[in-house]
Amino acid sequence: MAKILCVEDSAEFYIYLTSVLRDHILVQAESLNDAFKILQTGRDSFDLVLLDISLPDGNGVRALPDLKEAFKSKPVPIIVLSSDNDVISKVAAFGIGADDYVSKPPDASELRARVEARLRAARVMQDNINQIQIGDLIIDSNRMSVELISSKKGRVQIDLTPFEFKILKIVAARPGQVFTRDQLIDQVWGVGKYVTQRTVDAHVSHLRKKITDSCVSIETVLSVGYKAEVKDSSSGAES
Repeated sequence: MAKILCVEDSAEFYIYLTSVLRDHILVQAESLNDAFKILQTGRDSFDLVLLDISLPDGNGVRALPDLKEAFKSKPVPIIVLSSDNDVISKVAAFGIGADDYVSKPPDASELRARVEARLRAARVMQDNINQIQIGDLIIDSNRMSVELISSKKGRVQIDLTPFEFKILKIVAARPGQVFTRDQLIDQVWGVGKYVTQRTVDAHVSHLRKKITDSCVSIETVLSVGYKAEVKDSSSGAES
């Protein structure tokens, strides 16, 4: 399940998108201004953007560079949605940073396929990134290290076990995305390994204790699994 930002002012078309992409979480922004307001606080939680060209406060394509800049910390594909099906419009969109271009009204199966393809590609890119920064944590895969950026102490090393490190890296790479215990077992211990869900819970519990001073938290989603969230620094976490 991915979290998708839909920059689309048509309520009717947004309802259509939620139906077609019902396996994902969609958040609507009715204008470019609304989109950037949403991204000010929650950009790390989004995995993909569906961007309409004709918006009340401007041309969506012209906002592509700013959207790309907003997502510079992780690969977030942007799919342009437009009634303009001419080659010039497509070339302009790709030239300015679009990852894909879908003509309106899109075929439901084609749109799903394009979204899933872009999400897969983004996940591969994210998995290949050697260093991840989320909140006040820096996770370095090459060194197998995690550092807390503290305003009082500078960079503080956090000692994690290999399993704790893998769990943190997986959830931190996609903030806000919920990972089931079975998904974590497959990705941390390996597919087919006999590991109980209680083992996952135990490792997450130990991990939480080691990052209590961070603004990053591992939240429990009842009866489902876990996700990483970045708390507001005013909530008491030292950053």
